Amino acid sequence: MRATSTIGTACGIAMLGALLAATSLGSQTGQRVESGQRVEVPRPEQPVVDEFQKALDSYMKMRGKAVGSVKPVSKDATPQELDANQTQTIRALATARADAKPGDIFRPAFQEYLRRRLSDVFSRPDGKAVRSSILDENPVGTAVRINGPYPDVIPLTTMPPQVLEVLPKLPKDLEYRFVGSRLILFDAHAHMVIDYVDNALPGA
Repeated sequence: MRATSTIGTACGIAMLGALLAATSLGSQTGQRVESGQRVEVPRPEQPVVDEFQKALDSYMKMRGKAVGSVKPVSKDATPQELDANQTQTIRALATARADAKPGDIFRPAFQEYLRRRLSDVFSRPDGKAVRSSILDENPVGTAVRINGPYPDVIPLTTMPPQVLEVLPKLPKDLEYRFVGSRLILFDAHAHMVIDYVDNALPGA
């Protein structure tokens, strides 16, 4: 009986250890993003980020209704059908936010927050290399407008982990990209520009 009890206790301890390890791993995984460990928002600036998240949530609710009004394409859709679907999606979104203007999502206070955080990134010892990796494919001189399509022939800039880790996480299908010195909010599904911040990339 004692041997059985000892074995049972050992198994229980082993199972508990495995459970704690799995819980720890899950917690770490949940904190990770594609860019690695996201930098914590300074407490005094949390309200600014919260305001951005509210504006983002409002956009996503509107987006869901607009995109939902467009007939989805099948998994076997042709390139022409995909292009037509994208055009219809852009039209639906543009109609739903016909009065959209720069700063509706990237509010002024949040724009200043972004510039400060990005300036910190580019001021680090590896900042020059980070900036160079962005400029490699940066479409400097390309004009973008709110609700306008992102040109298919223009490459999308690389977004280094060092940059993404200081930016708030975005919902699925939304991305940050640089166009010249602007940081744009890009809807990857519709392939359109949602908002932008000027002078986000020094020297571009």
